[in-house]
Amino acid sequence: MKPETHVLKHAEISPLGRHLLIDYWNCDSDLLNNETELFKLLNTAAEAAGAKVMSTRSHKFEHQGVTAVAILADSHISIHTWPSVGYAGVDVYTCGNCDPWAAHAILDKTLSAQRAEVVELARGDACSPDSITLASNNASLRCRLEDDGRWFLEGSVPGTRHGNVSHGFLISDMVYKARTPFQECLIFDNPVYGRVLVLDGIVQLSTSDEYIYHEMIVHPPMFTHPNPKKVVIVGGGDGGALREVLRHNPEEVVMIDIDRQFLEATAKHLPSVSIGAFEDPRVTLVFEDASEALRRYENAFDVAIIDCNDAVGTSEKLFEADFYETVSNALKEDGMCAVQAGSMLDPDFLEQTRTRMQTHLGDTTGFTIAMPCYHCGDYVFLMASRTCDPSGPEAQELVSLQMQRGIDTKYWSPQIHHASQVLPPNSTLW
Repeated sequence: MKPETHVLKHAEISPLGRHLLIDYWNCDSDLLNNETELFKLLNTAAEAAGAKVMSTRSHKFEHQGVTAVAILADSHISIHTWPSVGYAGVDVYTCGNCDPWAAHAILDKTLSAQRAEVVELARGDACSPDSITLASNNASLRCRLEDDGRWFLEGSVPGTRHGNVSHGFLISDMVYKARTPFQECLIFDNPVYGRVLVLDGIVQLSTSDEYIYHEMIVHPPMFTHPNPKKVVIVGGGDGGALREVLRHNPEEVVMIDIDRQFLEATAKHLPSVSIGAFEDPRVTLVFEDASEALRRYENAFDVAIIDCNDAVGTSEKLFEADFYETVSNALKEDGMCAVQAGSMLDPDFLEQTRTRMQTHLGDTTGFTIAMPCYHCGDYVFLMASRTCDPSGPEAQELVSLQMQRGIDTKYWSPQIHHASQVLPPNSTLW
């Protein structure tokens, strides 16, 4: 007797779904007119979203442009293109456990879009009188807003503080709130800190004190290396590290950040941080996963600055031993590497990171700072080198170098450079 099988009927699937409406601009016009490649792209995007493709149809218009649709077990993905203006209108509707943002990430990258505008709708909520809602206007999953959006509470930080500490900011003006394909982003104004940037519920910087962070992650390696001409920055989408690197007059800077939408938002809403650094002709912007993109470079850079988020989400792999091996291969033999490593409240994680860096990047030491907008006390950067002392030149030599390069600083100084490496008597972190 043939065994009984259960065929899932469409009516048994909840209608609750997520619907992205996306405009892609300045795309690859040849691809927009290629029916075969767009056909493949829809299948790849559906696979990335975790959706099952039931069938696909497409039509190429006589003059130009293509309409294509993938019918999914979980709804549909459609695209309509205007190659003459580099535009594609896309509709991604999924239900169940599918992730439409994963499909967007594939589409955005493959189409080589220079700009993407996304609206997310929540649809089919049988328990709500409004079955269609604008999801992008709702409070983000990790970015906790309270008192009708008047307060941001930071409670999702990793490590020992997670779930045990809440750090509150009054919001005088909500400047930007969005979920990109890779993270949730808030930018708001606060009466004390000025403009504050939050990613995935974690404060990244404020305009009142960001110079402390960016000067201390950049100037120690840039002044320690004898001739830092070629630099790579991993992360750093706010532009602050790039701004400080350019003050050393390098020949070339490659900046690798996975999130184009985030960079565009910071350039627009935090212009005092980047002050036009993204437009500098010496800068090459690469919008890819750094753990993969950096593999294309070998023996290429004098300095690597790893200015990524904390070790959660898309940044988690950037703290793994394999990634530090990739960084090592991308650096020249006398290369320097600086990494934002986290809070002194998490010594085990700091020790793990230091050990991994020392294994692949050479002698490693640490620098501490106090960031007023962080609630973690001392914050740590680690620096490594295979050929020289990572603690840097003596103070008098740093004074001379600073004068030669004509760099005025607000926080970093030759004295702070060395004072920030001093640990309490019983600490063995470095």
